[in-house]
Amino acid sequence: MISKKLRYSISVFLVGLLLTVMPITAFAATRYVYYQGSLSDQVLVKILKKIFPCDDLKIIRPQPDPQPEPEPQPEPEPVPQDLQPEPQEPQPEPDPQKPQKPEPQPQPQPKPQPKPQPKPQPQPQPQPQPEEPGSDVVTLTQDEQKMINLVNQERQKYGLKPLEVDYQLVKLARMKSQDMVDKNYFSHQSPTYGSPFDMMKNAGVRYRWAGENIAGAGSTDRAHTALMNSEGHRANILNANFTHIGVGIVKGGPYGMMFTQMFIGK
Repeated sequence: MISKKLRYSISVFLVGLLLTVMPITAFAATRYVYYQGSLSDQVLVKILKKIFPCDDLKIIRPQPDPQPEPEPQPEPEPVPQDLQPEPQEPQPEPDPQKPQKPEPQPQPQPKPQPKPQPKPQPQPQPQPQPEEPGSDVVTLTQDEQKMINLVNQERQKYGLKPLEVDYQLVKLARMKSQDMVDKNYFSHQSPTYGSPFDMMKNAGVRYRWAGENIAGAGSTDRAHTALMNSEGHRANILNANFTHIGVGIVKGGPYGMMFTQMFIGK
């Protein structure tokens, strides 16, 4: 073991040797000493005072280089709730078919030979035409009748009563579709007639519940599919409170055809 006195003498020797080799910068009456050893500032000053008794000594210890800190890892972003898949509504299951018993086959009987009859000539079927302006007679077009049939087929799947055609609503629905084509807009709020409820009220339509669906598409099937795929429009089609419907379809506009469905519950 090295005695404390011997360790002190060795430290003094090493400091003196260090000072002879290390550059010492002096400014006026102050001497700056750069030191990296293990001696405390008090011990080192006592030693240096013996060598430089007239100087004001300042011990400077170089600072270690800062170690780079690890970069923070990005936290995972929470998934927005509105992007979660919505539960699908259950589809009605078809009724199971009862097995049918085979019926006995009747024995073929000789058929009497029919006398030739003149074939009836086919009569041309009248095509539904939209009503003329100012006329009180309203006739559905083929596309309008097809859309009403599609709506009632959807209601039948869920056990709802079919909607009856209200021809006053048909006239209002056509006016709304034509207005959207003429004014080049797509909205429930018409710059000409206001809201659909304003149109019904001004036309004298009385109701307890009312609603409107509008669509733009190139065909009746595509318009119906788009309405059924929309939650709000689907709710109007399957609303049990509605009893009557009017459909107005007008060709034109940016989508090819404009569709308006007006519903009321009496």
